[in-house]
Amino acid sequence: MTAIITIADKFRNIFQRFSRFGTWFLEHQRRNLIAIFSLFILIAFSTTVMVNITPRPSNLPSTELNTPVSFGTLNKTASLTKSVFNKNNGVLELHYTISDGAVSDQDLVDISKIKFTAMTEHGGNQVTGRVVPTSNNTLVVQFKNLSHNFNAVTLTAHDKSINTATVEAPSSVVADSSSAKKTNTNSDTASGKFIINRDKVSKSNTLTFATQKELEVSESDAKISAQQKLISKNTNAIVEYQKAIDQQQDSIKKYQKILALSDDSDTQTSIDNARDAITQIRTQINDAQKNIHRAKTNITQYQKTKKEVEDGKSLLPKATDL
Repeated sequence: MTAIITIADKFRNIFQRFSRFGTWFLEHQRRNLIAIFSLFILIAFSTTVMVNITPRPSNLPSTELNTPVSFGTLNKTASLTKSVFNKNNGVLELHYTISDGAVSDQDLVDISKIKFTAMTEHGGNQVTGRVVPTSNNTLVVQFKNLSHNFNAVTLTAHDKSINTATVEAPSSVVADSSSAKKTNTNSDTASGKFIINRDKVSKSNTLTFATQKELEVSESDAKISAQQKLISKNTNAIVEYQKAIDQQQDSIKKYQKILALSDDSDTQTSIDNARDAITQIRTQINDAQKNIHRAKTNITQYQKTKKEVEDGKSLLPKATDL
């Protein structure tokens, strides 16, 4: 009973306080309404200022790393493989790998025909950029003096190689008119865009605006390292393949002992299957050995290229400003 009275007293006190607040609000209604209205105005103004002045990442999604983006009309793709930003000096470094879908050897691309255009969002007034070829199928896009609070950078890849399939040689005025629409359509879909948001790039306090020579040497080192990892994986695979052959040979010996005691066709089938498996595994070993040989050849070539670059004998096009 006491508990019920206590709860009722609490509700009565709350109601009394609410009544006093209502009375006070009505007595000062004009002043209170002005205060509330002013508060809403202040919130709206502050929100507008924050949206327009405070830098923020772009609302558009960033292009994911190692995602091929088609561009041009000759089946080429570009992949953003690395993005690094140093907010202390405003240097942004974007690494790209270019692939030619029409060529079986993906490492052979005329890098001089690959161009980029760029736009920065809240990048600052002093930002500059350039495209630096680093190998026959890689390049780096560099920016400096980029605002540490930039929103996003948008790059568009272009292939300046001529595709004869898109060159029109009309036989009449009518044919010329009808081909104009196709040309416009092709030009609209000839480029691939990359969006790099500030919140998606890797951060580095040691990144500098490296020279083309430094970037070429770094690219050669990266390719050598990748080939060494390839050799290691294939070497480990050969070890596992050999273990698998040993297991199949042990199984054959067991099946042969069973077959010696009983003329079972299923046992003979198991022996034949094991021998077929060994043949397939040896083919896989042969493929892995070819992979290792190819990787070693590539390493030799990359080391040679690196030495030529270090000696000032690079054959790549010079860096170009954006």
